[in-house]
Amino acid sequence: MQARSRERLRRVLDAADDVLASEGPAAFTTTRVADAAGVSVGSVYRFFPDKEAIVEALAVRYWSDFEDLVAGVAEADQTQPLDDPVGAVLDVLVAGFRARPGFLGLWFGGLRTERVRDATRPTRTAIARSIERILARHWPAAPRRTRTRVSEMAVLAGDGLLREAFRRNRHGDATVLAESKAMLKAYIAERLR
Repeated sequence: MQARSRERLRRVLDAADDVLASEGPAAFTTTRVADAAGVSVGSVYRFFPDKEAIVEALAVRYWSDFEDLVAGVAEADQTQPLDDPVGAVLDVLVAGFRARPGFLGLWFGGLRTERVRDATRPTRTAIARSIERILARHWPAAPRRTRTRVSEMAVLAGDGLLREAFRRNRHGDATVLAESKAMLKAYIAERLR
């Protein structure tokens, strides 16, 4: 029974992602998600009390994927120091955004609420911890407290810069992305030298 329930939940979230990616946030309703998942609306309501709860679950799923991507960069950096760790983190996030058009529909299509932002905050905190590991590798003499603050600020600034890049162009505005790398590199180097 639990396996079937988990499978149905996965199907609902996959369908919700597909609706966002192919039809956009305007088409995102509980009824449309149920139809796309091939389940009854009642089945959807067993998992989610409302549309915002589906959005919240999807947002956490997307950000968990991004957390894993940045953790992968941090792991790679521990094995072999990266020449451009800031560029590597931004590049992996840009690739993640591009690979998840449903995320772009959710994050930039009016479905992002304070509740959704609150639900995804722990994953952004985990991303900051991975960035702090990278900073510790490249600036070991910098005080830990400073590295922590810088990694938190890099996540905040990076989120805003990526939002702007993808607002301007659904594939990420190349100029904004290049300037974002330069800006974040300069900030990090200045604060940790």
